[in-house]
Amino acid sequence: MNGGFFGPLLRAGLFAQVILLVLFIASVVCWAVIIGKARKLGKARKQTRQFLNIFRYHGRITEHESLAKDHPESPLSSLLTAGLREWNALLAQLQGVAGRAELMRQLIPNVTEAMERAASRELDRLERRMSFLAITASVAPFLGLLGTVQGVLRSFLAMRAEELVTLQKIAPGISDALITTVVGLIVAIPAAIFYNSFVARVRDLNSEMERFTSELTGMFRREIVASHLDSPSPKHPGETE
Repeated sequence: MNGGFFGPLLRAGLFAQVILLVLFIASVVCWAVIIGKARKLGKARKQTRQFLNIFRYHGRITEHESLAKDHPESPLSSLLTAGLREWNALLAQLQGVAGRAELMRQLIPNVTEAMERAASRELDRLERRMSFLAITASVAPFLGLLGTVQGVLRSFLAMRAEELVTLQKIAPGISDALITTVVGLIVAIPAAIFYNSFVARVRDLNSEMERFTSELTGMFRREIVASHLDSPSPKHPGETE
């Protein structure tokens, strides 16, 4: 009785068993990352759609302050919060300053840069731990191949003293050595599939953040014009009420 799939695992040498242990640990960590990242990106994408559906129905910037709190998993919430924080800080600093509207127009890049910094932080958060999947997908097959090569070499070295070498003597050692390559591929294939899937999702969210930054910058410019039009015009000398 050869023990089926687990037979080669039990008959593997110490070197191969160490590699198998490393691959097993990598697989457990990979699946933990996959499950956690799938849930996080799923929530981010769902709340981003909800965020945009509500965002398009609001007119003025001041109407969006509660929107970010209601959608904390969406990366757009951080962009909106950062933009509003910088916007309110500029308004406070320029309170009562002559030519305030023109100064605010010139300082719009400050608001855009604040949103871009927030987008960079959100991108880092979305990509966190994804590198482990990429490393596992790249390294696991080579670790498996290393175990296989070492196992085959060990089998051939054991047969050097044999006068007559037959296929029946070679096959068991080689088949047992191939188990590390099989396990390496089993670990690497899901890691590669989910890594590329996550990269595509993060890329979509990043594109959405870029579009939202541009759209929100335009809204801030319109807000300056609207506030300027709403403010009373200064009276010229000689004008009557």
